[in-house]
Amino acid sequence: MPIGARLLATAVLPDARAVTGGHALTLGPGPRRAVLRDGDLLAVYDLDRVFAGDTAPESTVPNPWPGWSGGVHAVSPDGGLLVLCGQRSVRAVDRAGRLRWEYRHGCWGEGRHRHEGPAPCPGRDNGSCRVGVDGQTVWAHVLPDIDHGDPAVDSHEEWVVLGLADGRPLGRARIEGCTAGSYQIPHPDGGRMLLGIGQGQDGSPLYLGHWDGTGLTAHPLGDGFRVVSDVHPSGLAFLTAPHGSGDLLLHRFPDGATVMARGALGEPWDLLAGFLDPYTVLTAAGRRSREDGEHWLLDALTLRPLGPIAYPRAGPRPPAGARRRQLADPGRGWRRAAPVGPRLSAGLPAGFRPRRPGPGGVRPSGRSGPWRGRRPRTGCPGAASRAGRGRSAAR
Repeated sequence: MPIGARLLATAVLPDARAVTGGHALTLGPGPRRAVLRDGDLLAVYDLDRVFAGDTAPESTVPNPWPGWSGGVHAVSPDGGLLVLCGQRSVRAVDRAGRLRWEYRHGCWGEGRHRHEGPAPCPGRDNGSCRVGVDGQTVWAHVLPDIDHGDPAVDSHEEWVVLGLADGRPLGRARIEGCTAGSYQIPHPDGGRMLLGIGQGQDGSPLYLGHWDGTGLTAHPLGDGFRVVSDVHPSGLAFLTAPHGSGDLLLHRFPDGATVMARGALGEPWDLLAGFLDPYTVLTAAGRRSREDGEHWLLDALTLRPLGPIAYPRAGPRPPAGARRRQLADPGRGWRRAAPVGPRLSAGLPAGFRPRRPGPGGVRPSGRSGPWRGRRPRTGCPGAASRAGRGRSAAR
């Protein structure tokens, strides 16, 4: 049975698709913010203020690399530092755009080349940054600043943990190469992070990183063809969508064992899915047109379909992934999805059982969604193309 939805607020923002895709959103403590591109500027918006009617950005800084539109940026919990993910460095700037620190790394550009000023190099591959839930670290997916001339050595990438205050490297882990783009989803414990990597048609590897305060370790999860979508608020499970066609999966954290699977309900699952609250998953079906695709609510424990979402005939219709700011009317539709029976699914930790919501109904969590590969590639070029990628060129 369709579940009715009522639109409570709208806002016009630059680069709004980055909000519905999830990667412009801050995750963790502090207000829910988005880092959006507006021409040659980068703007930080407090989304709670925006949907209350104040659409002015909290801060606006110039793009330090004119013409560069790649990377996933981040912002500190208090909004005072903007961490920018560039083609060959990670920079932290204050609200006025003043440089606080810079961590230089290998260039994501294609082939051997020299760097002539801040202009971006040819190529669209990029990494990502995320401020840790602890509010003290930055997790950055980068290329190492090396060029040994040996494809077996130069093909790898790095995941580094930096100090938010000064950019000092605290830990690093090796990541296998062939990345076209990446994104990161934090675990609520503050010490672990999920790294999703896009390789176009070649796959979507997933890594789990653990920072214990002294070192960073990372290991792959899954078969390399799952797109991580969200982590349950309890931290005991996470969602993945299929890289191609296939099931939406609920995994146990941290070993990644499959707990529940849900096949497509008509159209194939899109890559956008997430926990609307501890009891409910919001997902989308139909990849060809996200504007016309169908949105579904599923039970968070069993992935049982609760029903498709019925939007009003008049007015705007949210795109897939807009769960982050489309608020449910407590008197209709989505509230019925909140109660969950006491029986747990086989293999799911007992602590996964969520507490029942209060009289106010469900509340969106504002958590992250998945990422789609930036462009298809006819085949992973492998280690040979990584050698001589410009990492030893003059800056």
